Amino acid sequence: MMRRLSQQSIGSQRGVALITVLLIVAIIVVIAANMTGRLQLLMSRSINMQASQQGLWSAIAGEQLVFNVLEQDFKDDPQRVHLAQLWAREGMIFPLNDGALSGEVRDLHSCFNINALAKKSDDQSAQKRSLAQRQFEILLQTLEVEDYAAELLSYTVGDWVDGDKRISGNFGAEDSTYASKTVPYITANSPIGDVSELLAIEGMTPAIYRKIKPFVCALPATLNKININTVKDDNAQVLVALFENKLTLSDAKSVISGRDPEGFKSVSEFFSSPEIAAIGNLTDEVKSQFDVKSSDFSALLTFTIDVQSFTLNSIYHRDNKGKLHVVSRKIGNNE
Repeated sequence: MMRRLSQQSIGSQRGVALITVLLIVAIIVVIAANMTGRLQLLMSRSINMQASQQGLWSAIAGEQLVFNVLEQDFKDDPQRVHLAQLWAREGMIFPLNDGALSGEVRDLHSCFNINALAKKSDDQSAQKRSLAQRQFEILLQTLEVEDYAAELLSYTVGDWVDGDKRISGNFGAEDSTYASKTVPYITANSPIGDVSELLAIEGMTPAIYRKIKPFVCALPATLNKININTVKDDNAQVLVALFENKLTLSDAKSVISGRDPEGFKSVSEFFSSPEIAAIGNLTDEVKSQFDVKSSDFSALLTFTIDVQSFTLNSIYHRDNKGKLHVVSRKIGNNE
């Protein structure tokens, strides 16, 4: 009897020991799986950080390449900027290590400067709109933005970038308009630094923003200075706006297509073209908006490796002494 109880006790202990061993093994497996997961996560982070650093320095190398190209073009012809120069070449891809670097350079004097709306009309008593406000409204209408929205934005954008708190006209918007929103904020009352800031302005919608984005830019100066040698056929609407609809879209495209590959030699030559001459007399204010030189450029640089990509947006400015500077960098695509 005692021997039978002893055998049962031993068997019971063996069962408990087996369960304990199984529990320990299960715990070890869980810990090992967790450690493996964390190790894989750390490895992924390390790979991503390495790819990000590689992308950053590769893009900065591309930025320096663009810098050198702009400098060489300036040395070759300091009096003109045109689309036959090296900086304007499209579709160039450079193999780099295990990836590839591609880039696109844009002349920021081939688009409408939003900050030009900060300049008010000299005739404040009559509430006359400035030239830039009228031109901006026409640009929006040419891009098939409805008339009411185009007129509204010509006022609200002007109030956003000007330096005062005075509401312009019947459609303007200052702090009181934005303070009443669900998430309140106030107007910048200073030049826009990036065109994406337009989305914060009263009357601007994502649909309108997508339409106008390729045609506008944000330069610190409160004036439009368009390089007639770098305006392309697909943004001829800018010329239509600057001439306040006195130049049709088809005539604007005709001027561009008839332009010499190296552009107009002077502004006078541009004004002598048949389509422009047919407009008649132009004010000095309108004439002063055109040039054959440019001092601001943007470069969209993308480094791609496997399925990963790194994008850098760089802005270049050439000062009055002819010295070129990189004035800003932004990581990520603008879209």
